[in-house]
Amino acid sequence: MKHVIPEKLLESPSWKTFFLVLIPIVVGIISGTFVSEITTSNGLDWSATYKAKSFYGLLVIAFFSYLYHRATYLYEREMERFLDDDYCRAYMRSKCLPEAAEKYKELIHSGEKGELVRAMREFEKILK
Repeated sequence: MKHVIPEKLLESPSWKTFFLVLIPIVVGIISGTFVSEITTSNGLDWSATYKAKSFYGLLVIAFFSYLYHRATYLYEREMERFLDDDYCRAYMRSKCLPEAAEKYKELIHSGEKGELVRAMREFEKILK
């Protein structure tokens, strides 16, 4: 699955920290602005919520925050799968075998299978 957000932003501890600090600060500032926009002399006028530009700013920030955190979660979950040996073997098979089969297709058809047999032995050593 391709991520909408560049991988550099998902794997870097510096970027994760940056967003972890930045998002609450921006939300706090926009929330204060929102409260100011809906405050009247009688208190908060919740019916003015949809007229306040800061309300839409909060929605935008929430949406982008969701996208970033979901992408980070999916990226980290994908990386954690490689801690499992069985997953690594299955991944190697799914990625390398089709490519190897295509590469050695002509050799298989011509009957010259020596190089393919050596490659398969090497592949099996790696997977053990």
